[in-house]
Amino acid sequence: MCIDQSRRTAQRFTLPSEGTRQSKPVVRRDTSQVDLLATVLSRACQDEAKFKYLMPDEQTRRAVLPWFFGSVAIRASHLYGEIYTTENIDGAALWISPGHASNIGQIVRTGMPAMPFKLEPAICKRCIRVIARVEAVHARLAGRPHWYLVALGAELSKGRAIRKALIEPVLARADSDGLPCYLETFDENSVLFYENLGFRIEGAGQIPWGGPNFWAMMRAPQASL
Repeated sequence: MCIDQSRRTAQRFTLPSEGTRQSKPVVRRDTSQVDLLATVLSRACQDEAKFKYLMPDEQTRRAVLPWFFGSVAIRASHLYGEIYTTENIDGAALWISPGHASNIGQIVRTGMPAMPFKLEPAICKRCIRVIARVEAVHARLAGRPHWYLVALGAELSKGRAIRKALIEPVLARADSDGLPCYLETFDENSVLFYENLGFRIEGAGQIPWGGPNFWAMMRAPQASL
């Protein structure tokens, strides 16, 4: 793990703290604090419609999500993309970089056999449905190189300002390189948040057999002012 090296090469964005003059820089991370990062993302995503559909039982989500984020999502972003957090690690954005974004489904499937849990067959079937549906929409809408936002989450008390700051480093780089950014959200309330950052709905769908709705959003590179 090379925290110092990752911080030297990372862009720093400053997020003003509400009601104070303090600031919280957003920094690029490696996996040196993966357990804490996985815990924060798990709490943030605990009640997300996608995970509630996959694992309706709350205790199952509490057991599985920290493993999923720590062993699959965070590791994938470290190997094939970038991880940004606040210095206090009270939020994080996980990205997959151009050239690897189209392989995210395969990356997830590769990591799942190592899961130290025996999931119910129904959960496994729902996982297959989600991955297949989301991959199909992703492949149809994002055919050119792009950044892929895998996860964005923050402690509930931090609000949307911190989430905006967490994804700004990659948005800025994508603009500089002339590349689009892509994401899916299962939270209709988050659509406006992403639209305010330049994302637009390019597609929408529903997971088969009574699953949740989701929105696929693309952000074209923005011209500098």
